[in-house]
Amino acid sequence: MQEIKFPIPNRNEYIPSPYEPDADGVLDVGYYKGSITGGRPYVLECWQMDDLIVATVFFSDEGLEAYDREDLVLLLELEDIIRFVGKQRLFQCTHTVDDADVPMWAVNVTLQNANGKYAEVLCPLRRYR
Repeated sequence: MQEIKFPIPNRNEYIPSPYEPDADGVLDVGYYKGSITGGRPYVLECWQMDDLIVATVFFSDEGLEAYDREDLVLLLELEDIIRFVGKQRLFQCTHTVDDADVPMWAVNVTLQNANGKYAEVLCPLRRYR
């Protein structure tokens, strides 16, 4: 059985701001590169703006075009990438393209804001250098 090769999210043009917020007020916290079961690569980027802390997960939409937002978040939960805490789940999903113009899903999960903690990242974040 031949393994399917999925595109790796290309974020080469993104310039992180790990030491002080950028012009939009975003401070980059860290990132992680991994693969979902079946070999689909993903890139997780964690960032902060004031009291808001968000994890954005990018992965190829190939074969997942029909997934709705609940399916996408369930996938991240089942793959032990994100865990929601409490009853409220704050997230949004966007169909986008990466820096190589490859169609991707971008799933933004609110981890924390001034009102509390909603989710946590389960993979080990790497610091930007």
